[in-house]
Amino acid sequence: MEQPKKWLNFGWKAMAGYGIFFVVLSIFVPIASYLTYPKQPMMVFGPVDTQFTGLTWDRIMAFSPDLGLWLVFSMVSMCAMMMLGGILTFTIARGPYRCGELWAWKALLIGNLVSNGYYILIYIAHASRGIYPIVPGASGLGADLVLLVPLVWLYVGLWLPRKELHDKYQ
Repeated sequence: MEQPKKWLNFGWKAMAGYGIFFVVLSIFVPIASYLTYPKQPMMVFGPVDTQFTGLTWDRIMAFSPDLGLWLVFSMVSMCAMMMLGGILTFTIARGPYRCGELWAWKALLIGNLVSNGYYILIYIAHASRGIYPIVPGASGLGADLVLLVPLVWLYVGLWLPRKELHDKYQ
């Protein structure tokens, strides 16, 4: 008799929620950025970004309003990738991961480790200059929260259910 898979049942839901979270965020950020432009769009350029670059939003806009808009467009293009990641995470979580397929777990784990690895590199670049963007909302999108929240979410959604998976190809 097969044991109930309590962690897997919770884990696939956590990962589906994780995907939905990033889909919603990828819709909210561009809207918020466009609505606050040409004033400083906090989702694009926060106080830590000013500290990192040495430029205020007003100086960027005075230099070239198109540069400010380009920064907004760059964030919007990142949101398109975030949307894709959220849709893929949701779809894999709700389908094959929910059924306990090992390949789905590996895909979710590797994809999230790689994408979160970029945030760690950004944090290291800030820290190497004595800037510690760990205060929520201090840097653009709040990369600090995008760093911490996924670590807990991934632990619950992927690490705890790992022993309840099966490899149907063995």
